[in-house]
Amino acid sequence: MAGISKKRIKTKKGIITKYTITYRDIFGKQHTSGLYETIKEAKKHLTDFENINPEKQNITYGEIFKYYLEKIQRKYADNTIKNYTRYYKAYFQKFDNIKYDKIDSISWQSFFDDISNNNSPYIAQICLKMAKAAVNYSIKHGVIEYNVFNKIEKVELPKADINHLTIEEIKKLLKECEHSYPEYYALLYTFIGTGAREGEIFALTKEDFNYEEKSLSINKQFTNNKLQEKTKTLTSNRKIYIFDELAEILQKHIQTLDADNKILFPNRAGNYLNSNNMRTRFWKPLLKLCNINKRVRLHDLRGSYIDMVLSSGLSVKFAQHQAGHSRSETTLDVYARNNKDMIDIATEKIGNIFAKKCEQNVSKNKNLPNKKIIQFPKRLTGLML
Repeated sequence: MAGISKKRIKTKKGIITKYTITYRDIFGKQHTSGLYETIKEAKKHLTDFENINPEKQNITYGEIFKYYLEKIQRKYADNTIKNYTRYYKAYFQKFDNIKYDKIDSISWQSFFDDISNNNSPYIAQICLKMAKAAVNYSIKHGVIEYNVFNKIEKVELPKADINHLTIEEIKKLLKECEHSYPEYYALLYTFIGTGAREGEIFALTKEDFNYEEKSLSINKQFTNNKLQEKTKTLTSNRKIYIFDELAEILQKHIQTLDADNKILFPNRAGNYLNSNNMRTRFWKPLLKLCNINKRVRLHDLRGSYIDMVLSSGLSVKFAQHQAGHSRSETTLDVYARNNKDMIDIATEKIGNIFAKKCEQNVSKNKNLPNKKIIQFPKRLTGLML
């Protein structure tokens, strides 16, 4: 419901009376409209606000996305907000005046299929994720009872060109970097030994490194050549725990830096690193020197770290925290890969199980004739850095 209220305003000429419309949004929060000169003028606009608090299922898609986009302003980084706003305007804004219960899931399925076929399956995936989140926000506040987008089939994505590194390849990169690009050695080791995002590492300051605690505080990011004083999401704000060798390397690295510069990994001019320059001047030449011909992005070091954590028998929860993911499914489905190291360790353990079983059978049946026991060989595996 909406109502008209008088508002007395003190001016140089004295106290004047104006009128404003007071209303509550779908979540019960009270708002006021602009000021009107006369009550007659305010009454003309009253109907614009009377339906802002609709009954369940009577809300429009425009209202759903409006409140969701307002919510993410407080939660996400600027770049994420810009992307979500762009996708809303490009694909969902045309549904603004349609009531939520007027479009069925079959129609929405066709809508997302068209985006996938005519634009990109990746865009369709992002749009579906955004639509689900927007509706869930309204469900949380009791405005809607069900999420129509939960019935939409998962978007099939083409196999991503993601190439994680094995432990041997990582060791080769570190050795070559120390020899050919010593100024980037601590930076590369941080990429490999933390699983942090590129922008998070570039934004690190000396104060973010705690040598005693062996940790790095992630609370900002440097993306698109701009420092943002918040991470990608709330769960990305975290402490990453590092091993002793990396802590020692970072401690020595800090001693080589200008004492007055707060940045942990500055460029030669003392400013934040430019990601494009990094790839051109350091990363691609380093891969070439190591004869690693597959396409490996700096971002793939994040997945390589997760592979190392999981292949070493550490928990998914630990990998999830280190990477800053809100859901363990993201850690497993998007970043983890069943690479050579994982396969070697897994088959080693399976072989050991059979070997122990066979040894038990030998001890039980050693006096029985014509018993042939097959022994599975044991192999040594590489240790995680």
